[in-house]
Amino acid sequence: MQFNILKMILLVCIATTAITSCSFAPEQEASPLEKAKANVKKATNELDMARLDSAEYANYKIESEKKLRGNELLIADMKDRIKSERKESRIKFEKQLDSLGMQNTRLRNNIQIYNSEGKAKWESFKLSFNKELDALGKAISKIAEKNMNKG
Repeated sequence: MQFNILKMILLVCIATTAITSCSFAPEQEASPLEKAKANVKKATNELDMARLDSAEYANYKIESEKKLRGNELLIADMKDRIKSERKESRIKFEKQLDSLGMQNTRLRNNIQIYNSEGKAKWESFKLSFNKELDALGKAISKIAEKNMNKG
């Protein structure tokens, strides 16, 4: 008789453990599925934004490279033109043109090594880069005017 009672207690314990470990809530199973769908949608949106940002960056880089190449050509042209100047003024202009050439190279390196770190940082980089590029262009124009006025 005691053996039957022990069997019965053991069966009740196993049944209780089995029942409590099972989950009967179907809404809990749906929740991870919904989360996964939301994650996929979010990832898709982020990918689309990254593609747009990448295209914007590529276009901006091409336009910037054109401006930087134009600056390079202007500096080289001015160096050729000042060869007929007096030695003192030629050395002064060459130093200024070398400095501008280094700034142009630094800007080219900055645009080539830039890593996209989000929309806000991209906008900040672009604003800063545009200011520097415009300032460089104005400095080149100013030196060109001085050189032309002398000749």
